[in-house]
Formats: sequence, C-alpha cells, structure tokens
Amino acid sequence: MSDRPTDTDPDSRRAAMQDAVRRNPTRRRTSRETVRATDWVELAALRLVAWILGALPVDRGSALMGWVWRKVAPFNARHARADRHLAAVMPELSPAERRALLDRMWDNLGRVAAESFRLADIMADPDRFEHAFTALEAHRADLARGAVFASLHQGNWELAGWGIRLAGFQVAAVYNPLKNPLAEAFLLDRRTPVYDQGLFTRDRVSALKLRSLARQGVAIGMLADLHDYTGVEADFLGHRARLATYPAVLARRLGVPLVVGRVLRTTGVHFRVEAEVIDVPVTDDVDADIRAGALAMHRRFETYIREAPDQWMWAHRKWLTLR
Repeated sequence: MSDRPTDTDPDSRRAAMQDAVRRNPTRRRTSRETVRATDWVELAALRLVAWILGALPVDRGSALMGWVWRKVAPFNARHARADRHLAAVMPELSPAERRALLDRMWDNLGRVAAESFRLADIMADPDRFEHAFTALEAHRADLARGAVFASLHQGNWELAGWGIRLAGFQVAAVYNPLKNPLAEAFLLDRRTPVYDQGLFTRDRVSALKLRSLARQGVAIGMLADLHDYTGVEADFLGHRARLATYPAVLARRLGVPLVVGRVLRTTGVHFRVEAEVIDVPVTDDVDADIRAGALAMHRRFETYIREAPDQWMWAHRKWLTLR
C-alpha cells in the first residue's frame, strides 16, 4: 500500500494550495469550507467583544482596547519580532525609545480592533475626519475614469474605504478573507457598508468585475504593504523584501491612475485622510511599467511609515532577511 499522502491529508492539501497559488497568483483566496470547533469558539469571543464595545461609547471602547493591547501584547512573540524589525530599520532609536514606540503601536492596533466593530458609528460622525485631498485636484479628470487606491496598515486601515468615499468616489475593494468562515461572515457584515460597490477576493472572476467597475468610474481599493512572494524583490526601509505589485498591475492594465493614501490617527478616534497620485509609466514594456509603479508606491509607503512609525504594524513578516 502506498505511503503517499492522500488528498484528505492536511499537509497534502496545504502543499497543493501553496503550489496552486505559486502557479497562479490570482487564485481565489477564501475561507475554509469546513467549520471547526475552534471556529465557534472564535465566533463566540468576537460576539462577546462586539457586545461589550457596543455597550460603550466609541471613544471609551477604543481607548479601553488600546490599553488592553498595550498591557498584553508585550508577552506575545510578535512583540519581540516587531522590536527586531524596528531595531534593524531605525537603529538610531535606543531600547527605551523602541519600547515607547511599540507601546504606542500596540495602542493603535488595539484601537483599530475595537473600532472595526463600530465602523458605522464612526463614519456617521463627520467631525472625526479631516481631509487632505489637494494633491488629487489636478487629476480629477483622469480620476473620473476610475482609479486604483492603495493603502497600508497604518492609522486605521479599516476606514480606508471610507476615506476614498470622502474623496468623492464610489469604492469597491480587494481583500483576503479570514480562514475561519464564521468569523469571516461576522466581520464582513461590519465591513461591507464601508464599500458601496462591494468587496472582492483576488481572483480572475473578480478581476473582470473590477475592470467593469473601474470603467464606470469606481475606485478600486486595497492594502498593499504586506509581504507578497509573487511580487518584486527590492529594498524596503533598507532591507530586502517582496513588494506587492497588484495595485500597479490593475492601474497599468486598466489605464487608470494609481493613488496612494492613508487614514492617519490624529488623536483618539479622529483621523486625517490623505491621498496622492503615483506615477505609473506607460511604455511598450508593460512589466517594467508595473515594476516602476510598484516601487514608486512603496517609496511613498516608506515616507508614511517614517513620518508615523508608531502607527504602522511592525510585527508582520515583511522582510526576507529580518525574521
């Protein structure tokens, strides 16, 4: 009898999925089809947190979750990883300065977690937002044909879609769903109202729908600062990384502007929304154009991060050599 892993073997399925993604970077990314006992536990925890935060004023709930994350997160392995990354990228900081910066980072991440349950309430209060859209004005005619908006895990990225709408656009978004199908459905109900033209996973069918929406003048939004092994290898904040190209791919192939922006926290549950157009060349070499656009996008991300390093997510595995 063969000892080759069967199709039902978890390791075999995982290897097959990874191979499929390598061969087809636009393969659909979805939640698991099966529901596990741990999925129900996670859903119960989410519902409990949502109930507690729903009973509190938005500002108090945000501050409470920020405090909890600041106290708990330093005992997690991600804290040590974030410290290593920060030390490598910003060696001028002393250990004490890094500790203070990471304390503020965890506070921001805890606040984002809390605010993700109260997006509708936050969006309903215009006094929570200030705008910096001056850089877009010279491009309004081109933007009317549609645009690709790219942001990063800084400030409150869950409100990035709302920031795009504040800039005057209808918006659809590309995102990666959670593996837990129950948690995915629960959180999707809260995220969907942000995106008036829908949320889409990254696959070939969605690409066709997104192309149609873009041609109708809809903005396509996505986060693009995480490690992407299908992307281009280049320096990011001084260290080698795989940089996402998908925003530049869409912008170049759809013939619409590429816009980079962020929703930066100013104080408490108040934000400044910023956006600017990034140049994507149009030459006979499409691949070179995409690479140039992706690099320009990430150079802007670098500036954003250095301006507010305590609001960026330092713990994720961004770099090839920093682990």
